[in-house]
Amino acid sequence: MFFKIAAFEFRYQLKSPVFWVAVVLFFLLTFASQAVEQVHVGGDNSNIHKNAPYAIAMTHLVMAVFYMFASTAIVANVVVRDDESGFGAILRSSRIRKGDYLYGRFLGAFTAISLGFLSVPLGAVIGACAPWLDREAVGPIRLLDYAYDYFWLALPTVFLTSAIFFALATVTRSMSATYVAMVALLMVWSASLAATDKPELEYLMAYLEPFGLGAFTFATKYWTVAERNTLNPGFGGVLLWSRLIWMTVSLAALTSAYFAYQFTSGTGRRTRKNAEAEPSSAPHVHPVAPAAPRRDAAWSQFLARLRMDFSQVFGSPAFFAL
Repeated sequence: MFFKIAAFEFRYQLKSPVFWVAVVLFFLLTFASQAVEQVHVGGDNSNIHKNAPYAIAMTHLVMAVFYMFASTAIVANVVVRDDESGFGAILRSSRIRKGDYLYGRFLGAFTAISLGFLSVPLGAVIGACAPWLDREAVGPIRLLDYAYDYFWLALPTVFLTSAIFFALATVTRSMSATYVAMVALLMVWSASLAATDKPELEYLMAYLEPFGLGAFTFATKYWTVAERNTLNPGFGGVLLWSRLIWMTVSLAALTSAYFAYQFTSGTGRRTRKNAEAEPSSAPHVHPVAPAAPRRDAAWSQFLARLRMDFSQVFGSPAFFAL
């Protein structure tokens, strides 16, 4: 049952417009970082090759951070979707086990997310082959470098953000709350980078920075241009410990999601609200003849609907937070 649920979720996400919009967008951004002289990702790396191992590693790391906009939209929707559609109560009353349902859905969604992020190395490879580039500014294309950056640098970050926001969505059952948390994480991350931009804190931030940028920057800080054009950092040292620390955080987030998710029939905020609002007995309704249509009825209905939607949007805490 676990793999059937994962396969269903994977197929569902491949049909989602969000998935394909993210694929196209990140492909174009990465392609531009390689094929357009004025576009740089992760700082100005004009003194090294456009496709140097250091440059494409920074591209993967930075893109993995901003890919959380796409991964959050996918993994947060996994649990919230069933409650919003009303199908969650049916699933919870079936013989499906909570672990199979929860982690099967996550595995299917994360597999789709990982597949979508392949647009980044694909865009980098195709961009480096652009015929209008100065060939002296481009080094040899080594596919192992792209595989290293995808599996060792980017994918753990994608897994971290997916696990955290999947766990948050299982607790809040709210897409807006999950998005607000994502924006808050970006703000805290950006502020912490600015506040700790000091030589004496570089070693500490190499471990505490969650997305691997701190560890990678620390590991390659004193590299020469020749080294950045030809080498990748090894699998040991501060980079390994940073990956292990935050992979543990990812697994802890997934574990907490299991205990936080109430897999019983009739639970959920939307279901409880509907149950509270449902009257104990249906009142007797007498048929009433329809009133004659008013000429200004459509305009009045439009204004009423406009006021209602404006109040819902501008009265939402998520609007002000975002």
